[in-house]
Amino acid sequence: MSEDFTRKLPTTDRDVILTAIKNLEDNVRSSIDNLVTWVTSVDARIRGLEQKVETRLHDTRPIWHKVVADISQLQASHDGMRADLREINRKTDTITRDQAVFNDALHKVQGDFHLIDERLRRIEVNRDRQNSQT
Repeated sequence: MSEDFTRKLPTTDRDVILTAIKNLEDNVRSSIDNLVTWVTSVDARIRGLEQKVETRLHDTRPIWHKVVADISQLQASHDGMRADLREINRKTDTITRDQAVFNDALHKVQGDFHLIDERLRRIEVNRDRQNSQT
């Protein structure tokens, strides 16, 4: 298999083929060199971008940490306000029940007052009758 088939060709054909192979080899090497240059360039650009990202992250990390801390504080405040609101609702319910009891008691007092007033009027009417008869 290591036999050189180009030796069987006429010299001119052999030279043409060898020249074509040499040109092809040169083109492949040139393309590989260009590709290596391009990859090196891309790698340098990526490293530059990574450095910029790291720098910006370094600049924004304190801000981000503060935002996260502020959000946590807001959540804690919100939870506290919800607890306060539940307490206010409980107190409002208690006040509403107490107000209903008070209204019932006041209604009863008013009813008693009307009964007393009615009885007093009857006594006055009876007294006036007795005074007028005497």
